[in-house]
Amino acid sequence: MKALIQKDFYVLWKQMKIFILVIFLLSVVNSVFNVVFLVVWCSMLPYTAMAYDERSHWDELAAMMPYSKRDVVLSKYVLGWLCMAAAGLLCLAARMVLGHFLESEVDVSIVLTSLCLGVISLDVTLPAVMRFGVERGRMIFMVVIFGAALGAGFVLDAVDIPSIPVPVMALLPLAAVAATAVSIPLSMKLYQVN
Repeated sequence: MKALIQKDFYVLWKQMKIFILVIFLLSVVNSVFNVVFLVVWCSMLPYTAMAYDERSHWDELAAMMPYSKRDVVLSKYVLGWLCMAAAGLLCLAARMVLGHFLESEVDVSIVLTSLCLGVISLDVTLPAVMRFGVERGRMIFMVVIFGAALGAGFVLDAVDIPSIPVPVMALLPLAAVAATAVSIPLSMKLYQVN
């Protein structure tokens, strides 16, 4: 599975160079919406890798190699998790550096909330993409991801995250874990070489 993730990073590297710059520039603006949008946007990178795979018929080659369906499916989830974590860390780093100059504070709970929302959006959309392919599954994940990013961004801008009780905030990571526990087996069942 490590080789599959490495292949995806090689494929995405040219896009990711610009992507890292965009993340840094948008994280400079002190906006909850930008953080949520960037992290959830990173959850779409596995779909980009899958689109390249479909275009080059890599899935057919993978079926002839010693990769199991489990390895192929899990590699897309891990790629999404790694990209979201990297975006969250870049947002935190940018806010910490700029916090010294602009006297603004870094709110880790916003990044953690964004990560949970990104994981949930990945969990909701990836099974459909595994089943129908990137082109046909595109509408599903666009609606879910942009809806989640917009809705969560506006809600989080309106709500003071630190004032939300801890038990309520604990439900979001639990929801992300539950969604992942359902999504991965479902994706393995629905995965087919297109």
